[in-house]
Amino acid sequence: MKVRNAVLSAAFCLFLLGPMALWIAQTHLKVELPSDFTAEDAAYLSGGYEEVDLMEHFSLKGFSAEQFQDDLNTTVENNIPYRALVLLQNAAMQRSAIAASNALFRFEAYPTFFGSEQVYLPGNDALAKMPEPAREEKTAATKNFAKGLAAVAQANPNKRFFVVVADQSDTSLANPAAKLVSQRYTTLDSLAALQLAETAANVHLVGICYDQADEYYRHFYRSDHHWNGYGTLEAYTALLEKAGIDSKRNNDADAIEFPGIRANGSYARKGLMLLNETVCEPRFDLSGIEATGKRIPPIIQPEGPALVHDDAMGSVFDFYSSWYGSSAVTAALTVTNNEPTEDTKALIVMDSFNDSMHWLISQNHSEAQCMLDLKNDSEGPETLQQRIDAAEADAIYFVGNPLAYARVTSTHPQYFSLS
Repeated sequence: MKVRNAVLSAAFCLFLLGPMALWIAQTHLKVELPSDFTAEDAAYLSGGYEEVDLMEHFSLKGFSAEQFQDDLNTTVENNIPYRALVLLQNAAMQRSAIAASNALFRFEAYPTFFGSEQVYLPGNDALAKMPEPAREEKTAATKNFAKGLAAVAQANPNKRFFVVVADQSDTSLANPAAKLVSQRYTTLDSLAALQLAETAANVHLVGICYDQADEYYRHFYRSDHHWNGYGTLEAYTALLEKAGIDSKRNNDADAIEFPGIRANGSYARKGLMLLNETVCEPRFDLSGIEATGKRIPPIIQPEGPALVHDDAMGSVFDFYSSWYGSSAVTAALTVTNNEPTEDTKALIVMDSFNDSMHWLISQNHSEAQCMLDLKNDSEGPETLQQRIDAAEADAIYFVGNPLAYARVTSTHPQYFSLS
């Protein structure tokens, strides 16, 4: 009995002191530990890694304000061994219970764990986000965007404007969970509000909407909110029709495979469910196109696929941005084309859905410049007219998800000002 108690007590103390021992080993002894024993792997699942200085608030004042306790808690969390595995296994156990109860109801989608905003579609082995609830403010804000754009377009009658709307899963009718929500905001609602922009003759609206999950996941990743290259290409083809451009380039004559790559996008991370999907992308015709900047995406480099590497846990956690370039990388690039369809300049106002689209848009212009004004963390006093003038743009494109268009007039209050 005494031996058993001693062993259990030692194990309990090790459990309590283990994270602190790992912290001391990394911080003070500078020991290189396997990623399983650090916060590195778990950071991809929890959305980041918060570094703290444990001694900064090590005082009576810090203790009374509970700042030291918060720092201590974060330090312990950062140094729990196999934390990523624990997070995944805990979610998997909850998902098993949810799936067992769903055997009775046979819903086409259910949460990846209790309280999760991500849902799993067993029929497609895919992930989606819970449907966006309907709010009048979204429709009103999107209409304000459309009216503002129409005014700017009318003030620039010799320029062309295009608005591309991506059918993100939380607003898509292809999401089976949409059937479980009585009032929701959909891509169709966004497109209906944006039609007000077409009161200006030089504004053209493009949106591909899906209503079947099988078709949807041929054009979007199963573990991420982004469209894949084929979804991008379908939207681009619709864009060419609206623009009246007869492109001679063949963008899907060949496919690029990524052997050994296991992709897990934003839904996999947030839903704590790794699908390890295989990926295959169309080979865009990028002849004549050059990109300069601090970071050049693999898509335009000769060794391309070889430059996409695992992030952690044998997985690529953001394949879309790794291949096409993240939004920050895209916006910092200078993209020129010596074989354009027309000798014009383009301005692309974007969120991350443009990371893939801008390579196709660039085929038609001698130069393309991107701005992040549709991103959810973008804000500022700039106006669209200032953007157009600075880029000397002949064609202006907006590429984003439905919710992005509902944010602009609040994050950029002067955006459509012409004064």
